[in-house]
Amino acid sequence: MSAEPSPPEPAPDGAEPVPFTPMVPGERSVLRFMLQPTLRTWLRLRSEGADHVPPEGAVLVASTHRSHADSVALGAAIDRPVHFLGDLKMTSLPLVGRQLTKLGMVPLRRGEADASAMDVLSILLDDGACVVVYPEGSRSRDGKVHRLRSGVARLAAKHQVPVVPAAVRGIEQRWPIGQRPRAWGGPVTVRFGPALDPPDATPRSRRLFNDHLQQVLAELAETTKADDFSPFHGGDEGAGP
Repeated sequence: MSAEPSPPEPAPDGAEPVPFTPMVPGERSVLRFMLQPTLRTWLRLRSEGADHVPPEGAVLVASTHRSHADSVALGAAIDRPVHFLGDLKMTSLPLVGRQLTKLGMVPLRRGEADASAMDVLSILLDDGACVVVYPEGSRSRDGKVHRLRSGVARLAAKHQVPVVPAAVRGIEQRWPIGQRPRAWGGPVTVRFGPALDPPDATPRSRRLFNDHLQQVLAELAETTKADDFSPFHGGDEGAGP
């Protein structure tokens, strides 16, 4: 499966735009067949409720977010190919950097391509993709599920696609915020909940959907909710690890 690439938007200050390349190994790919068990072993991964992710058709997987490695864990836990957005700089990181695009990461330059991110996700959903999103918008440092931003509800409402909630637990031990990936750490568990119907395209419906999704994510993660937004970039800028 692939999405039809859209012409890249001109980047500011004369910088070269990052091409939109959403190709990922298919379900029968030998590369994917070899990569998933390797990543499962590295993460000591356990998956619960993965059958809630439909085997085909457009779907949003809305996950908690505590580490850059959340996408690695979700890509290894879901049986079908997935797509997710990621910072281009992550591809240069040791251990997992080179594997991210093979797991379905669409690389974007942080800060430059933020405005086109929703367009990229829309193209993928129109193509029937499984798209991983983080409704908190940034990584949580305290383990709580912070107030959800509007993007996921807007996408679900626009495309009328189901939303599968997910929580990744223990992932911060493998890739802590502000640090590089670690070779060793505790086990990682990915828990999926039943799919949620998309909201209507009204502010009230989207707001109620977000409130419910935040509660479901907190329950899956066995944590509490926070009323504030998680800081952009997980608080990396101007904060210690």
